[in-house]
Amino acid sequence: GGNGSHAGANAISQECAKRGVKVSVVGVPKTIDNDILLLDKTFGFDTAVEEAQKAIQAAAIEAQSAYRGVGVVKLMGRQSGFIAMFATLA
Repeated sequence: GGNGSHAGANAISQECAKRGVKVSVVGVPKTIDNDILLLDKTFGFDTAVEEAQKAIQAAAIEAQSAYRGVGVVKLMGRQSGFIAMFATLA
């Protein structure tokens, strides 16, 4: 999960430790933004880039079909913009 999921896992781990319950809580980082330090690639990033490329190509075709046409595509990316960067460079 993301930040919220990991905050919840941390809260569960702390509460279990406080109560003396022996339990292992494991968090697997998951984000399509590919913005997790020390990870080469995250779940869903390739698919997000592929879909973004389709949107960019469609906007370009649409813009070229009109006199002085402009195509605008807004892509997600919480803090890093890796999806937008990889999609435009591909």
